[in-house]
Amino acid sequence: MAAPVVSDVGVRGKHFEVTRKLKNEYSAEEFKLFPQASQARVFELCNRLMPELAEWCERFPAIATSRVQSTALTGAVAAVPGSTFAQNVLLTKVGLITFAIDDIADGEVGELTEDERLWMMDRYLLTVESPGTEDWDAARGEAECIGAALKELTLELMAAPGATRFGWLWREHFRRMCASHQAELCAKRLFQSERMLPEFEDYLQAGQWSISLPMWAAAVLLVLNPEVEHDLSEDPLIEDILRELGLLVRWTNDIRSFDRESREGKSNALTLLMQLGMNEAEAELEAARRSGVHLRELESLTAMLPSCLEEWGKSVVRTGRFCRNVYLKQEFHHWQS
Repeated sequence: MAAPVVSDVGVRGKHFEVTRKLKNEYSAEEFKLFPQASQARVFELCNRLMPELAEWCERFPAIATSRVQSTALTGAVAAVPGSTFAQNVLLTKVGLITFAIDDIADGEVGELTEDERLWMMDRYLLTVESPGTEDWDAARGEAECIGAALKELTLELMAAPGATRFGWLWREHFRRMCASHQAELCAKRLFQSERMLPEFEDYLQAGQWSISLPMWAAAVLLVLNPEVEHDLSEDPLIEDILRELGLLVRWTNDIRSFDRESREGKSNALTLLMQLGMNEAEAELEAARRSGVHLRELESLTAMLPSCLEEWGKSVVRTGRFCRNVYLKQEFHHWQS
């Protein structure tokens, strides 16, 4: 079966065309997105998901259609055995909205000032915490359009059977994602005005959550509603798993986005490694190495999950490995078959 394709028209980010060529050679295993045996299943589900996502983008045109194919593939790779098509559509919409919010925070889409973007993150969080408190007009600019899509999505998620059991976890990780976008905006301002870089620990503390995959993994629990017998709020294993997921993808995201973020006036993990005396190729190699360490730690942690969360854990590992290797291969919005 051929890899799915989608028309790349619609909203585009200001720096979407900036690509970075890797400075090192990596093994073929590093570029392997999923096992050959699962290819037919992944492509079949992806082909079914893409029209649903494209239709959503038509209704909320501030969401970049260039994200549809990669988001649908991510959702197809992550799909848990026994999940319904409707559940997978809902979860891939979560993926699309995180890209859209990231584009607003980065200033890639829309014409908001930095202060307006900080305020918009607060409004997005209020929408998730209490959907009825924020009024959005999709015709009033890109940020408003994305807010309208988020409100609709939040209401769908809150109607899911797992909202009572897992809604708090999803809202908490959405809060961390928005707060981390705000922290990164403030760090960008300092970097531009005073060439002041964040401390490494502070950068990773924000970066592990702004990458948004922990929030997405929490949404998977909410939508699939596994029968968990203990209180996850008391379980440090879940927190550790979500942190490792965020970190393993943050490192390779920064490898791929280094040139684009430099154009945006931002620093990232490669910048910080180079401040320690590494050249760009060495920093890239170190970032890839650290990502691999987090992947192995994620695999170890998910192996400790109880049987009721086993399939969720496998999905988290598949998703983390897929996203890590995509960034080593290409940009998410520059999809190549």
